[in-house]
Amino acid sequence: MKGVTKAALYMRLSKDDEQFGDSISIETQRSILSHFVKEHGFSVFDEYVDDGWTGTNFDRPNFKRMMDDMESGKINCIVTKDLSRFGREHIQTDFYIECIFPEKSVRFIAIHDNVDTANGVSDLVAIKNLFNEWYPKETSRKVKAAFTAKHANGETICTYAPIGYKKDPEQKNHLIVDEETRWIVEKIFDMAAHGMGAAAIVKRLIEDIVPTSAWLNFQNNGSFAHIFEGQPESKRYQWTINQVKILLSNEVYIDNHVLPLIRYSVQSDLLAFIVGRQHTVEGYDCHIFADILRWHGVLIAGVRDEAVF
Repeated sequence: MKGVTKAALYMRLSKDDEQFGDSISIETQRSILSHFVKEHGFSVFDEYVDDGWTGTNFDRPNFKRMMDDMESGKINCIVTKDLSRFGREHIQTDFYIECIFPEKSVRFIAIHDNVDTANGVSDLVAIKNLFNEWYPKETSRKVKAAFTAKHANGETICTYAPIGYKKDPEQKNHLIVDEETRWIVEKIFDMAAHGMGAAAIVKRLIEDIVPTSAWLNFQNNGSFAHIFEGQPESKRYQWTINQVKILLSNEVYIDNHVLPLIRYSVQSDLLAFIVGRQHTVEGYDCHIFADILRWHGVLIAGVRDEAVF
């Protein structure tokens, strides 16, 4: 390719990639790319960084900006650490490398995969792109299998324990009743048992200055700090109707352990818990609440009845 090489340095890191540590961090990628272009005497037009964006599609802000700069002739070379940083959807990745870039006279370099379109495109590129697409799909399958196995073993996977419980310091993925906050759960179910709807319960909780689970988590481990920063004290007790409904319909309070429907999205690299049940283990080891709530006569079937609210 004749003339000055005006390089675009492209870097990408998804949430899933963080498990690999510093080996593919943005700073590591930047160091590798900077060393390469300096060694080859390229002129760097700009850096394009998509931090926290999946590679399974090309709907990324800085990738789009890079394509706009390519269309306007500002760059004639794209350099990335490897093919997976550029993209994990093999059909579109191949289309860019084999069709779009040659048409625009843009050189493409994936350093660690030894890809440089100035020297032609090897058949191995398509194979590597196919593998890069397969990887997140296989991750999805393994994540689902791991969560299902843990659930069958009676384990609870959660970032924060439901209010009224706390994580067992002696046993991983196990909940025990939190004696300091159980009264909140008992209070809410007691009001429901006496015919109060969700709106009335919320009103009473706010009047009685009952702390929300978010405020309790903030006090215990500093999480949700952004919610309370600069907010009035009343924010700590600002219950919502939805929060009350979720609590009253959480089967963990009546001795059941429910595995939500799990979806691992290869489009977003995020694990999503979808409303709905996949499987229920009855008689889960959180039975202390069960006797209290059955004494009140408030069971999940009744709570889910719209008449309750």
